[in-house]
Amino acid sequence: MSDLKSRLIEINAKIEALEEERRIIYEDSHVDEFEHPRLSLINEELEHLWDLKRRLEAAISAGLSELPVPPPETFEAGDG
Repeated sequence: MSDLKSRLIEINAKIEALEEERRIIYEDSHVDEFEHPRLSLINEELEHLWDLKRRLEAAISAGLSELPVPPPETFEAGDG
């Protein structure tokens, strides 16, 4: 279960970083051509990460040591 908890901590950090990046993009008076595609990628990755976060939290609450149902395809554009 500690592996799930460490993954959850990692996912939370990624979510916070992406939400901060999205907030900075929206602070501008306009969104240019470069930011708009990035914003789309941020939103897609956040959707995936929030799903994974909910799955991890549920598995931890159930006392499991691994995810019983893995999330759909992993998001690769933001990995690494």
